[in-house]
Amino acid sequence: MSELIKRILTGSVLAGFTLFLMFKSPIGFAVFIVTGGLITGYEFAKLSKMQADSFWILFVILMPYVLLLWASNGAMLVAFIPLLVISSLIFWLKNVFLVVGYPNIKPSDNASNKAISMLLLITPMLVVLPLLQREVPLLLLLLLIVWGADSFAYFSGKAFGKHKLAPNLSAGKTVEGVIGGLLGVLIITGIWMFVADYLDWRYLPLALVTGIFSIVGDLYESIYKREAGAKDSGKILPGHGGMFDRLDGVLAATPIFGAGLFFI
Repeated sequence: MSELIKRILTGSVLAGFTLFLMFKSPIGFAVFIVTGGLITGYEFAKLSKMQADSFWILFVILMPYVLLLWASNGAMLVAFIPLLVISSLIFWLKNVFLVVGYPNIKPSDNASNKAISMLLLITPMLVVLPLLQREVPLLLLLLLIVWGADSFAYFSGKAFGKHKLAPNLSAGKTVEGVIGGLLGVLIITGIWMFVADYLDWRYLPLALVTGIFSIVGDLYESIYKREAGAKDSGKILPGHGGMFDRLDGVLAATPIFGAGLFFI
């Protein structure tokens, strides 16, 4: 089976399973999201060569916290959303400079900085939970933006790609692919606006910026794969690699999307 077929099949099953849980089993979706975030944190720890005990300490701290938040019906988490969004925004704006400046600028090798980066990396998974409880159509839009940007960019790049976007980080990403991905995001958002009855033009620029940051998330992960000499963050998802490979765009897009919703 070719890698493309594996990629399509795995992506379709994962997307279908995610949507099923989102609409039919909120608790199952929450568990799925938190589990995905923790696996991503583990893969980040491996790529960045963190000490194993640092990850497990974080795991022990986070799991009771997440369960407590969910038991309180998300009320506690809502109070922390501004802080979570702002800290994540600062983290990803900093990562833009890291992506643009690589390899002249590289991630810090300091153990504390790695631990903080891992915590801020998976924090957006907590921001997803209030959307699940209060605004499922907006959560759906977030996922459609990330999935659309990735899929349209992949096939546009295959068909029209000539100019490398970030040759130091990704040999396959092209400027034409990114343009195709962002056009796809605008089309998807326009359709979503009519179907979900959220007729507000401000969702279009929000989707565009969110799509751009989903690409930044992909390139950010590529830095750690380059530094570790790894092709993928893991092998859990055939055709995609690891959970970090699949969630990098969501992790970067979520705080941007969440911040934009405050203005809308």
